[in-house]
Amino acid sequence: MGYTGINLGNVKMSNRSSILKLLNDCGAMSRKDIAIELGLTPATVTLICTELISAGILCEKGEVEEERRAGRRKVLIDINYQYRYVLSVSIEAAKTCVAISNLKGLCLGAKWMPTDGGQEPEKFLKTVADEGKALMWEQGITKDMVLGIGVSVPGPVSRRTGISQHAYRIWNKAVAVGELIGKQMDLPVIVENNVKAFAEGELIYGNGKEWENLLFIKWGPGVGSAIIIQGRLYDSQNSKTAEIGHYIVEKDGKQCRCGRKGCLETKVATHAIAEQVRAACTEETMPQLCRLMEGDPNRIEARNISEWIETEDEGLGRVLDDIIEQLARVAVNTITLLAPDKVIIYGEMFSHLRVEERFLHFCSHYDASYHGGYIVKSELSDRIEYIGPLAVAVNELFLLAGSQED
Repeated sequence: MGYTGINLGNVKMSNRSSILKLLNDCGAMSRKDIAIELGLTPATVTLICTELISAGILCEKGEVEEERRAGRRKVLIDINYQYRYVLSVSIEAAKTCVAISNLKGLCLGAKWMPTDGGQEPEKFLKTVADEGKALMWEQGITKDMVLGIGVSVPGPVSRRTGISQHAYRIWNKAVAVGELIGKQMDLPVIVENNVKAFAEGELIYGNGKEWENLLFIKWGPGVGSAIIIQGRLYDSQNSKTAEIGHYIVEKDGKQCRCGRKGCLETKVATHAIAEQVRAACTEETMPQLCRLMEGDPNRIEARNISEWIETEDEGLGRVLDDIIEQLARVAVNTITLLAPDKVIIYGEMFSHLRVEERFLHFCSHYDASYHGGYIVKSELSDRIEYIGPLAVAVNELFLLAGSQED
């Protein structure tokens, strides 16, 4: 095949994306500093920035005095984070959150609804779209002000086609989530696995700005994971995710929701935790928990785990320690294999201080180097219900696209 030359349009788009990602990571900068940082000519940066300012994507933020050049001032430019808004849809087994945010990650409004896996997906996703339309109307945001929609769901997802291949505990079949929501909203839709979406949120809004290689572990209600390698989300060609929750930890163990037997999730998912605590709960082993449940262990359930998990019974502590240690052991083995710069933990279970502390204890027990800030709780945990789907839309439709104005 003969040499076809460089596609200047692609080069320009790549340069646009580089400028936008740099400003997102570092904040306001002068054109001169952008050129130095990216290795571009000042003329190229000036041309692209002028176009992006005209399109409303960038804005000037004022002047600062140049170092070592008295009297000379440079104009700072930054992303106009009000340029467009993003609708985020986070579908989890228990509930679904629909939120509207600006490009900075500020949530302007949100709605929650139960996730009805018993409904036909088409009917449920129409309800989700209707809630999104209502939220936009309440916030005074019209369709032309929306960049697009980000959706996160559990289980394997084909981001390219927008198909949820198996949303665990929600749908047992492939669902064209992107197409179904897109038809209702008439907006571009990006669909991603929930843990991978959150990892993308860390890349854009959190620790990913500082560290190139990260392992993410989500605990609750199941166990999920994602990997960042050299600043990029690892994505296999078969749309499978790095699911440490499906490590085999018991030969011929209990049937897992994934179809295999003896997976870690059969031991440490919240429903499994509740089952083990129920079986061990007596007035002698867990007196405080028995009183809390009014003598009925059957009231110990995954859905009310936050009400009883902090109960100070030694018997409960022993059961939980055994569960937490199993997850910590798998996590340590995964860390040993991947050797990430940092490990980011988040999720419902890690929101309980007792659980977080014991998890860190067991990890550092196996490897003392994991003590003291190597394994950290996500700073985005308070935005878990929308930050992931927001990030996948912002990344694909704004940062990587450079602009929608072409």
